Amino acid sequence: MAKCPNCEREVQEGMNFCGHCGAALRSGAVEAMIEDARRALAQNPDDASARYNLAIAYTLGGMEDLALEELQRVADIQPDFVDVHYEKAVLHAKLDQREQAIAAAKKTLELEPGHDRARRLLARLQQAG
Repeated sequence: MAKCPNCEREVQEGMNFCGHCGAALRSGAVEAMIEDARRALAQNPDDASARYNLAIAYTLGGMEDLALEELQRVADIQPDFVDVHYEKAVLHAKLDQREQAIAAAKKTLELEPGHDRARRLLARLQQAG
């Protein structure tokens, strides 16, 4: 479940407005990003960059579950896409899915050993355990 940035109540994923206070839950920019990515994917469903952009837009819009689904699709299409694995690690950590976050951070470091943000995230995750 997502939270309203205004009243902090839980709201259903994918909603545009909070059912409790009426606040806008997604910005026009996020909606535009989502539409742009969907248009690109309509032309080429295997476009890893468009799928990654869609995942980032979902993340910015507070739709973490949808973002993780898209990130996994990108990883299936292009397994060596480093940023995909890092973003998966970040989202899994945010969702308190520690083991998945650790695995994704390790995959990031396997692909790019000098990835400092992944190294710091992995250290925080391992310390928390």
